Amino acid sequence: MNAENDIILLEGFRRGDESAVRELYKIYYRPLCYFNQKIIQHTHEAEDISTEIFLKLLHRKNDFGSLGEIKGFLFTASKNACLDFLRKEKQQQKSHDRIFPVIAIDENFIEQEMLTAKILQSIYAEIESLPKHCKQVFKAIFIEGKSTAVIAEEMGISAQTVLNQKTKALRIIRLAIYQEDIFLSLLFVELLLSAFLKNDSGF
Repeated sequence: MNAENDIILLEGFRRGDESAVRELYKIYYRPLCYFNQKIIQHTHEAEDISTEIFLKLLHRKNDFGSLGEIKGFLFTASKNACLDFLRKEKQQQKSHDRIFPVIAIDENFIEQEMLTAKILQSIYAEIESLPKHCKQVFKAIFIEGKSTAVIAEEMGISAQTVLNQKTKALRIIRLAIYQEDIFLSLLFVELLLSAFLKNDSGF
C-alpha cells in the first residue's frame, strides 16, 4: 500500500466508513488470529480475542493518526489480552506447571511471533492492493486452495492466463515487501513467503 492509499484508508476509518473498516479487517484479522493462537494455543479463543480487539479499535477510531499507530495498538492490545487469558487459565487450573512457561515463554518468543504476524499483515495488505484479476487469482490459489484448472474454468480464462496473473501477483507482493524495509533478513522474507504461499499445484 502506498502513502496516499494509507491516508485515504485512515480517513475513511476515522469517519466510520464501512468499506474502510472492512478493509482494515481483511488486512489485520488473520495475522492477529495467528499471533494470538501462537501465544495461547487455543484457536477459537484466539479468534475471540482478535474480534474483541477490533471492537476496541472501532470505539477508539479517532485516537489514531496513522495506520502504524493502529497496527501498534492491535498487536499490543492482543498481546496483553493473551497474557490476561493465560493468567486466568492458570488461576482456574491452580497450577503453575503449564502456564508459567508460556507467560514467561519469554518476551523473545512473543516478539518473534509478533514480527511474523506483522509480516503476514504486510502480505495481506499487499494482496488487497493487487489489481482486480490478480487479486482474484491469487486468493483463489493461495487462500482458497483451488487448482489452476478450476480457476481458469470459473473465470473463463486460459490456464496460462491464470499462471501469468499468479506470477504477476507474486512479483508485485515481493517487490512491495522488500521496499518496506521492515525485515531483518531478505532470506527470512523468502522463507516466510514460501511457507505462507505454499501450494504445490499453484507453483
